[in-house]
Amino acid sequence: LHIKLPWGAPHEEARAKRLAEGYDFVEVLPRMSLERVAQVLAGAQFVVSVDTGLSHLTAALDRPNVTLYGPTDPGLIGGYGKNQREMTSETHRMDAITADRIFQILKNDRYIDSF
Repeated sequence: LHIKLPWGAPHEEARAKRLAEGYDFVEVLPRMSLERVAQVLAGAQFVVSVDTGLSHLTAALDRPNVTLYGPTDPGLIGGYGKNQREMTSETHRMDAITADRIFQILKNDRYIDSF
């Protein structure tokens, strides 16, 4: 498993670097154009995203995706297409969505065998 973290603003880059710290399998990508991000997404085995334009781009590229929702309603703004899954927080807070829940979906859909 190799995780790639994109970013668009300096505070997102700082957060990505903090999240990647200490994990050899996590790569913070350089700043890229939207076209280059699309190329990375198109080559992904699967994507885990939050509700942003990149989640919709992933759906348009027909890549398997689990989109995480906190206070937003996926029924109103969610991605469409095959292999698009959603995970909504029961508390409407993103910190209530655990990595274990995400991995379980990915295992059930056979995108990963184990972690």
